[in-house]
Amino acid sequence: MMDGGSALTPLKMTLRNLIRRPMRTSLTALGVGVGVVAIVAFSAIVLGLRGSTDASIHMNDAGLLVFQAGIAADILSALDEDDTRRKLAEIPEVRFGLASLWHLLRVEQQPFCLALGLRIEDAEWTEHEDLIAGRYLASNDEVLLGSVLSKLLDKGVGDTIRIGSEPYRVAGVFHTGVVFNDGAIIVSLPRLQQLANKKGQATTFQLYLADDADPYALAERMEARFPEWAVVADVNQYDKVDHGLAMADSLVWAVSFVALVVGSLIVTNTMWMSVLERTREIGVLRAVGWSPGGIVRLIVLEAVGVGVLGLAVGCVLGVVLAETTALMPVTQQFIDPQYDWAPFLRAAVIAVALSALGAVLPAWRASRISPAEALRYE
Repeated sequence: MMDGGSALTPLKMTLRNLIRRPMRTSLTALGVGVGVVAIVAFSAIVLGLRGSTDASIHMNDAGLLVFQAGIAADILSALDEDDTRRKLAEIPEVRFGLASLWHLLRVEQQPFCLALGLRIEDAEWTEHEDLIAGRYLASNDEVLLGSVLSKLLDKGVGDTIRIGSEPYRVAGVFHTGVVFNDGAIIVSLPRLQQLANKKGQATTFQLYLADDADPYALAERMEARFPEWAVVADVNQYDKVDHGLAMADSLVWAVSFVALVVGSLIVTNTMWMSVLERTREIGVLRAVGWSPGGIVRLIVLEAVGVGVLGLAVGCVLGVVLAETTALMPVTQQFIDPQYDWAPFLRAAVIAVALSALGAVLPAWRASRISPAEALRYE
C-alpha cells in the first residue's frame, strides 16, 4: 500500500492517526500525563526531604544523631540534657555532643516555623560559620534567622521580631544549604526550653566523633548500652525515630499504581473507540495483506505514541509542580525538590507500560476484524 509514493508502514500510519485526531490524542496523553506529573513531583519532593535530612544529620561534619528511643516522630524526642551529657562523656569516641531542642513556633506572620534551641557557649560547634550577615547569639534575647525565613519575614540584622508577645533582636542571618535549617529560627536553648515548657530537655544531640570512629558500629554499641536512645548514622536509619520518609516513599509507589490503573483505563477506552471507528480501514488493511500481528503492532504503537507524548508533557509539568510547591510561603521552609534519573525512568516505564497495557483489548479486537466484516460495517 502506498502513501505519497512511499510504503505505508505501521510507524507512518501511527503518526498519521495520532495527528489526524489531535484533540483525542491530546486528551488521552493528558490522562497519562497526570500520573506522570504526580510521580515526578512527589518523587522530587521526597528526594529533597531525604537529601535535606541526611545533610542535617552530618551538618558541620557531625557523625551521629541521638534521639529518645520509641518515639513516633523526631520532634517528639525528649532527652534529659544533663543526663545525656553525662552518658556521652563516658564514650571515648565522642569528642562533643551538641544539644538542640526542636519546637514549632509562630513567628511574626508565619503560622509556624521550626525553632532550634542551641546553647550560646556551644558556638564553635554550630552553624555560625555559615553566617552570611551579622554575628552569633550573645544573649537570650537575640535570634538568628535562616536565609529562607529571613526573606519570608523580610527581616535582617538589627531588626526586631516577635515570638508570642516578646520582642527579639535579629543578631545574624545564616545559610546552610539545608532547607530545614534555612527556614528555621535559632534561639538560645534555655529560652526555647522556657517557651516550649521543656525545662532541661533536648530533642537530640548531634555527635562529633573521633577521626577513626566507625559511626555505624558506634551507633550499635551505644544503643546496646543505652536502650533508651535511638542513634542515627544516616538517612536510611531515620525510621528509628520518624516514619515520615518511609511513608512518603510508599506514597510515591501508591501514586504510581493508581496512575497505572487510571491511565490504562483511559488508553483502553480511547483505543477501543478508535478501533470501532476504523473498522472499515482495518478491514481494508487485512484485505491488502496485513496480518493480525501487524494490526496488533499498529494499535499498540499508537497507544505507546500517546504514552510517550503524555510522558514528555507530564515530566515538564511535574517539575513545574514541584518547584511551584516549594515556592509557597509555608512550604519554602521545608521543601527543596531534588532530581535524579530514577523518578523519570520510573515515569517512563509506567507511561509506556500503561499505554501498551491499555492497547491489549483494542488490539485483540482489531486483529479479529475480517475484510468481510469490515465491508458490512456501517
